[in-house]
Amino acid sequence: MRVLVTHPGRQHSHQAALGLERAGMLAGYWAGVPAVAEQARRLPAWLRRRFARYSPVPLDPRRVRWFPAAPALRRSGDALLPPGGAARVDLLACRLFDRWAAAGLADAAVDAVIACEISALATFRAARRLGIATILDAPSLHHAAQDRLHGTTDPPGLHRRIVRIKDREIALADHVLTVSGLARDTYLAAGVPAERVHALPLGADLELFTPDPVKPHPADPATSADPADPAFTADPAAAAAAGPGDRDEADGFLFVFCGATIRRKGFDLLLAAFDRVAAELPAARLRVVGPRGDAAGLLAGRDGARVTATGPVGQPELAAELRRADCLVLPSRNDSYGMVVAEALACGLPVLVSDMVGAGELVTPGRNGWIVPAGDAAALAERMAWCVRHVATVRGMREQCRASAAAATWPAYHRRLAELLRAILPAKAAA
Repeated sequence: MRVLVTHPGRQHSHQAALGLERAGMLAGYWAGVPAVAEQARRLPAWLRRRFARYSPVPLDPRRVRWFPAAPALRRSGDALLPPGGAARVDLLACRLFDRWAAAGLADAAVDAVIACEISALATFRAARRLGIATILDAPSLHHAAQDRLHGTTDPPGLHRRIVRIKDREIALADHVLTVSGLARDTYLAAGVPAERVHALPLGADLELFTPDPVKPHPADPATSADPADPAFTADPAAAAAAGPGDRDEADGFLFVFCGATIRRKGFDLLLAAFDRVAAELPAARLRVVGPRGDAAGLLAGRDGARVTATGPVGQPELAAELRRADCLVLPSRNDSYGMVVAEALACGLPVLVSDMVGAGELVTPGRNGWIVPAGDAAALAERMAWCVRHVATVRGMREQCRASAAAATWPAYHRRLAELLRAILPAKAAA
C-alpha cells in the first residue's frame, strides 16, 4: 500500500508523512512549505528566513515535492490586504495547490491520497478517476458546528463558497480523519456515516517538551488534587469557603495562554476572567504567547506588570514558556484538538480548558487540570481563582501531568495512523 500526503502548508501533515515512511507506506509528501533541507537551500536568503520556523523533515528527498506559490500567496494576502481580501487570497492559494497536486496524480504510483480540507476537491476528483482511495484530513470541526458555535468573519459569499467546497470534499472522501473524538462527533452530527469518520488524536514531542528539573512545591496535605480524596473539591466556591488554601503570597501565580489572540480561542473570555481574578488576588499574572488576532486589541492599556505578551515563538521557546508557568489556560469556543494542551502536560504543566477543546480528552479533572463550560467567563474565573489560592496543590500535579501525556506522542500517532490505514484501505487499494 502506497499513500500520498498533500497539504498546502504543514500543520501535522509532515508527521503523517513520517509515520507512513516508517511503516513503509509513504508514496510521497507534497506540501506548500519546504520539507527537506535541499528545498530550503534553493530559496533566496530573505525568503529562507520566512520559513526558518519550519524545521527540515527527515524524509527521502525523492518522495518530497513542494509548491511555493501557495505560502507566497497566503503571506502576501495577510501582509497587504484587509481580512476579507486576505481570506479570498488564502482560498485561492489552497485551490491552486489542489489543482497542482491533482495534476501530478496520474504519474504517481499511489493507492491512496490524504489531502487537507479546502485543498482536496480537485485532488479527490482526479483520484476517483484513477481508482485511488481518498482520505480527507479534517483538522477542524465540521463547518456546521463551527458556524453554530461562533459563526465566521469571512464575507458571506466567500463563506458559502468555502462551505460548498468542504461539502463536496466530504462527499468524495472514502474516509475522514479528525484529530479528536470531539471533532468526529461533529461530523457524525452532520450526517456523515460513522464507518467513514475516524478520530486520530495528535501528539507532542516529549523530548523537547519536558518538565523543569526544579522540584515542584509539595501539595498541602489539607488540599488534594485527587477527586477520589475526601479533601478534594471540584467546586471553587466551596474551596474558597473552606479556607485560604495553600498559596504563598510572595510567590505569585502565572497563567499562560498560547495561541492566536482570537475570539475562537476564547481570548476575550480569558481577559474578562483574569480581570475578575486579578482584582481579588494580586498574585495572579498572565502571559500571552502567540500571534495577534481579532481580539488582540483587548490587550491595549493593560497593566504591563500583570499581563505580558509576546508574538509567535518557535518550539524550544514555547517549551520554555510552558515550564515557567503554573497553569495553561485555553478557553476555546472551538478547538478541534489544541496541541499546546498535550505539550503543556508533557512539561508537567496543569491545564485549564473549555469543554470544546478536543485535547480535553487528555484531562482528568483534579489530577492534571480542569474543564469548564465553553463561553462561561464566570466559571473560568472561579477556577482560575481556585488555582491562585492553591498554588502548591497545582504545582503538585506535575508528575500526573507528565504521565498523562505519555500516550499523546508522535510515535504513538504514527503507529495509530499506520494501523488505521491498514484496517480501512486494503479492499479499496486492491480494487
